[in-house]
Amino acid sequence: MKARVLESGVVFVDETPIDLQVRGKSRMQQAYMWIYVGGGGDPPYRFFEFCLNRNHDNRLKTLKDYKGVLHSDKYGAYETLAKGKDITWCPCMAHVRRKFVEAEGGDPELRRRILRKIRYLFMLERVAWKRTPEERLRIRMDKEKPIVDELTKMVKDRLLSGGLLPKSNFAKALNYFQGLAPYLSNYLNNPDARLDNNVAERGIRPLTIGRKNWLFVGSEDGGKATATILSLVQTCRNLGINPQEYLEDVLRRIMGHPAKQIHKLLPDNWHAARQNNL
Repeated sequence: MKARVLESGVVFVDETPIDLQVRGKSRMQQAYMWIYVGGGGDPPYRFFEFCLNRNHDNRLKTLKDYKGVLHSDKYGAYETLAKGKDITWCPCMAHVRRKFVEAEGGDPELRRRILRKIRYLFMLERVAWKRTPEERLRIRMDKEKPIVDELTKMVKDRLLSGGLLPKSNFAKALNYFQGLAPYLSNYLNNPDARLDNNVAERGIRPLTIGRKNWLFVGSEDGGKATATILSLVQTCRNLGINPQEYLEDVLRRIMGHPAKQIHKLLPDNWHAARQNNL
């Protein structure tokens, strides 16, 4: 599943913290669960990966051979990858919008103008995704690129004019945008790229909700097992498959299944075979 997601050419990535029980002690330490989602719904997998920490080396190791478009939030490891020639980084505009929504102080008029223009981008994207890839690119070049360019100029001019409280939410929002400015237009040139990273955020939401029930993982092996179960169950849910039915059938068959044909037990292939036998 991981290999096929990373071969898709368009990947969405997100992560969330989870508690890990420290062996022999009653206290917890913070670990992380990442999700990788292939672009365009093909492959239809939700691949989860457990890591003990948020070190950049973990992402660099997982994505070192990846070539294509990468959607994510503003995390240093992705910025490092963006400097290479094989990855086109598309940071999430929804995160940018959120920063300005939270920045209620500062310059109210400029904040309203920025939020209005970001809203126009999302409105245009909704239209663009109902059209062919060629028409989508044309809409982006004709309608969206001028807005992105204008946003970039507005933010840069405001930062250069000075007079901002450096620790204010508005100053933080402007600097957040400015730090991403070289990459915010990357989505314009690829018809399969998105303006936001909502695909991954929606994919990881069931974990954040379920975490309130199971609370923590008991060990590193438990975290890896959790990632495996999440990958299979959330992929099944994405495909409209009953996870219990899938897991019961696969667990009965897997010990005697040829290793060279393990791909036949992937949720999408399993589901297709069941449909053909009806």
